Order: sequence, then C-alpha cells, then structure tokens
Amino acid sequence: MTDEDKITWFDKAVKFQIEGLIFVVMKSRKSSGCSWAIEDITSGKVLNSNMEWEMELPKSQRNEAYLIRTRFDLETAINMYEQYKMFAVQV
Repeated sequence: MTDEDKITWFDKAVKFQIEGLIFVVMKSRKSSGCSWAIEDITSGKVLNSNMEWEMELPKSQRNEAYLIRTRFDLETAINMYEQYKMFAVQV
C-alpha cells in the first residue's frame, strides 16, 4: 500500500457521509475519546451546538469556546444532525 493509499484509507475511516456532501468527521483522538464535527464539505462550514453553520477555523484560531460549540462525541454528532434536519429552518 502506497502512502497515498494509506492516506485515502485513513481519511475514509474517519469521515462518514450522512447526507449529500454533509459528513461526520473525526477531528481529534485522545485517550478520553474522539471528537467529531458535522461538516459541509462544499462550504467549509461545521454545524455548531446552536444548530447554525459556521466556518471551520484554522487550528491556530480555535479557542475553547469554538471547540465546545463545534466538537462532539460521535453519537451526539449524529443525533444533533438528525435534530437539525427536523427543526432547523432551511434557507
């Protein structure tokens, strides 16, 4: 397996398509668990806990408030997107 094949495989292993071009993406892995974001890959935005889309910030600009708003455990991320589909106003 080439390095490029490994990168492609790893990317697929930590990114799950949930609808269209919306994915649940693993953003970090620590001994306490993984953190996931709900990402619209067409816009570069992530769904936050207020059910709003906001730009994914570069690592150097992410503060604790941003991470609390946009990172979730896997089950919470999936449930949150289901709630978003049911209740959020689509524009």
